Amino acid sequence: MKYLVDMHTHFNEKKLKKVDWWESVIEKKLCAVAITEHANYNPGLAYKRLLTKKPKDVLLIPGMEANTNAGHLLIYGRDESLYKIKKLQELNVDIEKALQLVNENKLLASFSHPFGYKYDSTCEIIGEKKTKELLKKYGVGVEYYNGMLGSANNFIFGTQWVKKLYNFFDFMSKSKSGRILKIKNTSTTIKNQLDEVSKETFARVRKGIEFSQNANFITVGSDAHYPRVIGSAIIELKRKPKNNSDFLTMIKTKQIIWAGPNMYAKEPVDNVTKKELLEGLKYATTNKLKKKIKRKKNPNGKTKFKQTKEKLIKIKNKLRRNKK
Repeated sequence: MKYLVDMHTHFNEKKLKKVDWWESVIEKKLCAVAITEHANYNPGLAYKRLLTKKPKDVLLIPGMEANTNAGHLLIYGRDESLYKIKKLQELNVDIEKALQLVNENKLLASFSHPFGYKYDSTCEIIGEKKTKELLKKYGVGVEYYNGMLGSANNFIFGTQWVKKLYNFFDFMSKSKSGRILKIKNTSTTIKNQLDEVSKETFARVRKGIEFSQNANFITVGSDAHYPRVIGSAIIELKRKPKNNSDFLTMIKTKQIIWAGPNMYAKEPVDNVTKKELLEGLKYATTNKLKKKIKRKKNPNGKTKFKQTKEKLIKIKNKLRRNKK
């Protein structure tokens, strides 16, 4: 018997159905799952809604993902009294104030995806040195493996849909068609940028795992925003937790066997829909690819990328007219 837990999931943000959410939990054979809705999406309501359909043999751990001035912070409680602490749900709450409240109320806190991206990750915002100081001062944990970040390479390269897009850029950088349309440099640049994003994303995953060695305990979660992704990243416990309090104690005392991708899942994690893929791609590239695709503007104010697009549209329209 395996005792698997996903410690990072969402519900309200994508307006999911309770039945679909719980079906995925049962399918992945989780013995416990934490609902860690973003603080600005009413985490208390998410917990209450899911509780009405909770299976008897699965623990639902109340939690939230707080938005602090030092990045996202996963917070776990024993019961819904966690949601009465309104200060923790404030946008850009001071990180030390949040951690003080966590300790005062005997909660558990873990830094989400410490090397995620500059707008949401502690080590990227305040640096490794300061983050280590907070770990030691407040007894904080670290998210050892984040499913969304860990799957980002698969989001970009793991499906035929994206491979076709990637291969198109590769083809256009070498073909006569690319030279005729004058987009050779553009396609080569985008292909190289995708390579760069892939390597950087992998490095962020690795750094998060290494940095977790400094933590008092670790957490792992899928960061699922859609039901089918729940349980794609898990912690395997040594035994089945008796209740929520027992579960938090087991995490804090490191009673775990495995942490990382769900090796026991029947289907690969990267088997995602286009909608999920696009959101994963957006998360992985928001601050990297978006900036680098921009071209220097010409006197007419148009970028080379826009000019290329306009040329393609003109060619397309011309072909249509010729057919008529």
